[in-house]
Amino acid sequence: MRDMLVDECDRLGVELIETDAHDDANTQNSNIEAMLQQDLDAILITPCVEDAANPGIEAAFETGIPVIIFDRTCTTEDYTHFVGYSDKQNGAECARMLVEALTQRYGEPKGNIIALDTMAGSSTDNFQKEGQDSVFSQYPDIKIIARQYTDFEVSKGKSFMEDCLAKFGPGEIDGFISQDGGVTLGAVDAIKEAGRDQEGIIFTNADGINGVVKMIKDGSCVGLTQFPCAASVDALHVAIDCIEGKGPEEKDVMMDSIVVTKDNVDEYLMPDGDDYDWTY
Repeated sequence: MRDMLVDECDRLGVELIETDAHDDANTQNSNIEAMLQQDLDAILITPCVEDAANPGIEAAFETGIPVIIFDRTCTTEDYTHFVGYSDKQNGAECARMLVEALTQRYGEPKGNIIALDTMAGSSTDNFQKEGQDSVFSQYPDIKIIARQYTDFEVSKGKSFMEDCLAKFGPGEIDGFISQDGGVTLGAVDAIKEAGRDQEGIIFTNADGINGVVKMIKDGSCVGLTQFPCAASVDALHVAIDCIEGKGPEEKDVMMDSIVVTKDNVDEYLMPDGDDYDWTY
């Protein structure tokens, strides 16, 4: 997402000033305040969490420059436009694919699953859970037996899965649902290292990285949802349009999520690519 934004700025001759809060709201608010001391024409913000980043967003909006929120949402209304996709849809689609796979295996929708969440308070986590719950709530015999925040970190996904494998014996885990591709790879590593990859633990994932796409290709992953990585580029274009007085009529510009399964996996697979390469 960042690389696409940088490349597009270079192509258009747009000067890009970057900061990285490393998913810390206090740092993000401080970064925004510092950037507002510069001669900005617009600002693009991906809030690390929904609520705590509001002060910085509101301060930017008060200056009168276009404030474009993208990728993750905020709870304040003090922004010009949002450009992104539906995490609720992503969560629901992943849950739906997991339900279908469990039903195919057992002849009915049932099973014990683990949920690998992302970051507490982030719109990614809040809305994906809402989407998951909208599906799982219809199937009382599908039970989430453990869940944990992983903060988008591979090591935390792996560590939590190791804990779950120690707690639940062979045949006691039917599947897992993950909100992040790297976390999924970490969890799968834990399963393999424990010698339990032959149990056929079913999983779905809401993130489009090549390692997970490879597992869809080999049949070990049911499917994934992925957001259009070009949201950053679209956010840039919206910002430029606003500067030129041609901004979109709608406040929130929503993009469709992409569902990848065995039926369309070849469109996204990079056979020689790194496992952590984005596939969109």
